[in-house]
Amino acid sequence: MMASIPVCPNLHFLYTERPFLDRFEAARQDGFRAVELTSPYDFPCGQIVKAAFDAGQKVVSLNAPMGPLVRGVSRGCAAVPGMKKDYREQIELGIEYATGLGCRKLLSLAGIVRDDMDHREIHHTFVENLRWAANRCAAHGITLLIESHNLQDNPNYFLSTVGQCREVIADVKSGNLRMLFDFYHVQVEEGNVVRRFLDNLDIIDHVQIGNPPDRHEPGDGELNYSYIFSSIRASGYSGWIGAEYYPSTPKTSSSLSWLHTCGQAAI
Repeated sequence: MMASIPVCPNLHFLYTERPFLDRFEAARQDGFRAVELTSPYDFPCGQIVKAAFDAGQKVVSLNAPMGPLVRGVSRGCAAVPGMKKDYREQIELGIEYATGLGCRKLLSLAGIVRDDMDHREIHHTFVENLRWAANRCAAHGITLLIESHNLQDNPNYFLSTVGQCREVIADVKSGNLRMLFDFYHVQVEEGNVVRRFLDNLDIIDHVQIGNPPDRHEPGDGELNYSYIFSSIRASGYSGWIGAEYYPSTPKTSSSLSWLHTCGQAAI
């Protein structure tokens, strides 16, 4: 069997039965040696650094601040006209935390757009903001990521398909802008997930997993993750797989049998 791809839990989805700073150690006890974070900004960076260090955890990816998350109303602002100042402040804070944590990947959310907004202006705003952010991140050795989100869960989100991600990356023209491929979002919005993953390997720099319809762990839902993991391993992808799902069990540890079933290891 081919070597497994390293897996890291997202500590804002997994281990939520514990206080946030305790989740790093909980992940260590289950064999993980790296984690990803979505929104740690309620805690001083130094506290997170200590929790990660004490648990021997590497932080491999981090979301930039997103502002308030309101379904169909707000979800980041990279593509939202008139919010350049807010966006730049969010990226600067994200870089500060990423640098402090030794994290080399920063995810930027596009934002919610209204039907009465001009699509060309939205696209132009997105491209210009990402070009600036990619350059700022590059100066700190950080790769900027974008990600499509499905419209069922996130109505009016601007970036909803893998093809859009590819188009935006091409227009930004920065070697420091890449795509996060989330199998859950892609399945819900577009389907044909393995083919889309393989066709876009050249721009993919991080992977996340969750199983529709309820975004539970592999083994609880409609996707065949044994096949998906086998395809990822055969593809030559060498990045991380972020476990970004809602455990179907009260204790996260009880939801991890899929690692063995899918031929994976925690790391």
